[in-house]
Amino acid sequence: MAYRILIVDDEPILTELLSTHLQDHGYTVSVANSSDEALAKLTTKPNLILLDINMPGMDGLELCKVIRNHIVCPILFLTARITEQDKVNGLRAG
Repeated sequence: MAYRILIVDDEPILTELLSTHLQDHGYTVSVANSSDEALAKLTTKPNLILLDINMPGMDGLELCKVIRNHIVCPILFLTARITEQDKVNGLRAG
């Protein structure tokens, strides 16, 4: 059984690159380029979510809180943010 990964990022070039790489290594990958798309794809029951923080509309931190109301799986944030407060905010989001 291949692990299912959901990639959520508003940059299609990045999601395509990550998706191709992960599929080449045997993972089943779903891609969402917005928070609405990500919520719709939670039905795929991902084993892992790669989530961008800096997205238009609902940002990744807000989306993480909503995701936690639907499923429990590891979430790794993809971000350029590097401060201690950013880390704390990510942990608080779930």
